[in-house]
Amino acid sequence: GKLLEDPKVKSAKRLRFWSAGCSTGQEPYTIAMALYNAFPQLKSWDMRILATDIDTDVVRRAQMGIYKENDLAGLSPERSKFFEPLGNGDVQIPDFIRQAIAFKPLNLMNDWPMKGPFDAIFCRNVAIYFNKPTQERMFTRMGELLAPHGYLYIGHSENLNSVSEKFQ
Repeated sequence: GKLLEDPKVKSAKRLRFWSAGCSTGQEPYTIAMALYNAFPQLKSWDMRILATDIDTDVVRRAQMGIYKENDLAGLSPERSKFFEPLGNGDVQIPDFIRQAIAFKPLNLMNDWPMKGPFDAIFCRNVAIYFNKPTQERMFTRMGELLAPHGYLYIGHSENLNSVSEKFQ
């Protein structure tokens, strides 16, 4: 909510998010569903989510946006309403949500082709696979891609100790 109250964001009506380490797409799809549910006016905004993962197979699966109906167990009605039954025990994310997300393969240790700025970067439970110097480089690079009002979301078992002076 805070991000959408920022006057710079509100006047630009442009939002950019990055889900790093997106796996089969649950995180970026959840981000889009939560935003559209809370702020229906976003359908008229220029909102894009970049979703990346090193595994090309999971990126391909994520792009399709097809999941098992059983996977919806425990989801709130607000989230469940977004899924379209396919009639074979599968459900699919609707087109308007899938079109807001660009799934791309990306190795976080290589060059990053994106320029930013991102309003929010979600890098949850990714840094745990890297040593401290690598984490520091990665989070520093992410910080450089964040807009001045941007947010970096990390996993609960991760910390920014080595780069804490670069983030508030």
